[in-house]
Amino acid sequence: MAYTLSRTLAPWLALAGILLAPAAVADTAAGYPERPVKLALPFPPGGSADTITRSMAERLQAQLHQPFLIENRPGAAGNVATRYIAKAPADGYNLLVGVTGAMAINPNLYTLDYDPAKDFVAVSMVARAPVVVVADPQAGIGSIKQLIEQAKARPGMLTYATNGVGTSHHLAAELFRQAAGLDMRNVPYKGTPEALQDIIGGRVPLGFMDLTASIPLIASGKLKALATTGTRRSPALPDVPTVAEAGVPGFAADTWVGIFAPKGTPQAIVEKLSAEMKTALALPELRARAQTQGLEVAGSTPAELQRFLQEESAKWKRVVSEAGIKLQ
Repeated sequence: MAYTLSRTLAPWLALAGILLAPAAVADTAAGYPERPVKLALPFPPGGSADTITRSMAERLQAQLHQPFLIENRPGAAGNVATRYIAKAPADGYNLLVGVTGAMAINPNLYTLDYDPAKDFVAVSMVARAPVVVVADPQAGIGSIKQLIEQAKARPGMLTYATNGVGTSHHLAAELFRQAAGLDMRNVPYKGTPEALQDIIGGRVPLGFMDLTASIPLIASGKLKALATTGTRRSPALPDVPTVAEAGVPGFAADTWVGIFAPKGTPQAIVEKLSAEMKTALALPELRARAQTQGLEVAGSTPAELQRFLQEESAKWKRVVSEAGIKLQ
């Protein structure tokens, strides 16, 4: 009798489990967060990624009534912060401010003991910004067309500055070089300020530079903006064409900031964070503040960011392979 009864009830018990599962998942995030949430950022304080993340964190604190704390962990081209969160507890209280280089480029350059594509779950996009191609106004390079003409007239002779080998700015330059069929030489610097100073000083004719740092120098006439590398014109430089508009059709190389969590973080918490971030990033005052730095702010669903990361990883893998770059 007991055997017959258990067989009769089994399908109903299974169905009850299925029906109750969504409620159990939702309960996972019902009281979240109950304590401060940490966001590890791979750069020092003061940069554009740091600024936009802090602005978003302030709004999240107001919305969710718990502190969202920025923890700056610079070093190893972003690998220090990224590894730190990859190995952190997957409880919703450890988040990564993921950036182009650390998430999509570095796995192709370094030997890592974690995999950004497998050891993280996407939460939300935060912001995107193009790289800007700038030139010394005295260099005789007033457009992308002239840059291409000079590079083809003097193969291997035209130099350009970047903020280091293997950075997102260097890889944007490599993608441009490959797309336009050019032979140019990278002059890597330890950082953006040193590179910009040497372009202004005429020691290197052009560079692929951080947009935020370049805007004041472009406005003052110390630098000539040739193009931006995004899919559309930057609101911060509306009169400057994209590289695609200026003569290299289909070209696009944005830098970006997104939020990721360690693999295994409860999906209900991921979804709640994503929705709250989208709300915070939609605020007009936050978007206006970001635009002055050349950032385009936009939230996303976890699935959208995960798909974008896959596309970016595949693109930069091809560029690194063709350029023959390998770092340890």
